Amino acid sequence: MASPERNVQLRYIILDACMAKARREESVIWTKEALLTEVNRQLRADNPATKPIAMRTLEKDIVDMETMYGLRIERGRVGGKVHLTYAADSDGIHRAHLAQNELALAHRFIQSMDRFKGVPAWDWWIRSKAALQGQLGLIGGRLREEKWKPRIVDATFSKDERRWYELLVRAAYEQTPLRMAFAPGMGDRLERVAFLTDQLIQQTDGILALGSAWDAEAESFFHLVVALDEITSIDAVAVDWPDGLEPQAFNWEVHTANHIALTPGVVSFTADKVVPVRVWVSSRLAQRFLKEPMHGSQDMRIEHAAKGVIFNISLVPDEQFVRFALQWGSEFQVLEPDVVRHALRMASRAASDRYAPMFGP
Repeated sequence: MASPERNVQLRYIILDACMAKARREESVIWTKEALLTEVNRQLRADNPATKPIAMRTLEKDIVDMETMYGLRIERGRVGGKVHLTYAADSDGIHRAHLAQNELALAHRFIQSMDRFKGVPAWDWWIRSKAALQGQLGLIGGRLREEKWKPRIVDATFSKDERRWYELLVRAAYEQTPLRMAFAPGMGDRLERVAFLTDQLIQQTDGILALGSAWDAEAESFFHLVVALDEITSIDAVAVDWPDGLEPQAFNWEVHTANHIALTPGVVSFTADKVVPVRVWVSSRLAQRFLKEPMHGSQDMRIEHAAKGVIFNISLVPDEQFVRFALQWGSEFQVLEPDVVRHALRMASRAASDRYAPMFGP
């Protein structure tokens, strides 16, 4: 069972969202009993094994939030029961006013992190620093009483991604194999493997873990791509590979460079046939791809044609590339080879058939 102390920050986040919503919407009323029910509901949704908290824990959380974050929580009465809400739109644990010592601490932290400029994760820090400075009021002046709105919106972790991400990052750096269970495609079938994480990749539709797994029945290793959302459990106790056996090195950089994106599942070079592809894009869209290439193999030498631009790329024309090509509509067209054009034609036809006229009641 998870103790109340282990979930304290999650409880703060839940309470913060509830009271902020009550402040924004007059129809929303949170009594302490309703808050207790909602907090326990969300805690169970995050982890079914979590032990429910008691009313005294909730009351302590509310007092601690006021003290730690300098929040102003109003207590009113509706139908003889106390209800809680923030005193102003600017209140909230992500936009609280900082004391002078906290401001100095935040400044020192940011200055210390700036010393690591140029490390591979620096792009992540640029985004995080800007969002942190904006939310804490370190740029753009102190937060006012007007309705608060986020200025920087970034991709957020799903519940499962948040649960497994840090553990997998540590395992990747330490090169520690872990026991992992996952449901491919979120079906009923559950796979259990010993998994060694090589890389974690953030994509628009989620985070993927790339690594090697051990097939106990075949007594051999295979390369695997797993979406963090598909993982159901990870045993933090490291496992040992069979005596004298180690997974062979796999060039994930080459594999990812040959794909527009990655598809979860078993990976093999034999299925990755790279082909040259010529695509036409509109002049407007071409400006984007000249600044941010659509693929690592994109040839920056272009030719103008029919109010657009022709690019040459070399990749695996897999399902992910089909989705990528179709998302731009009339502004993107594959010219060669014919086999890729046929795949796009069939995908377009399938999408059109789903919206054919319907008959009957």
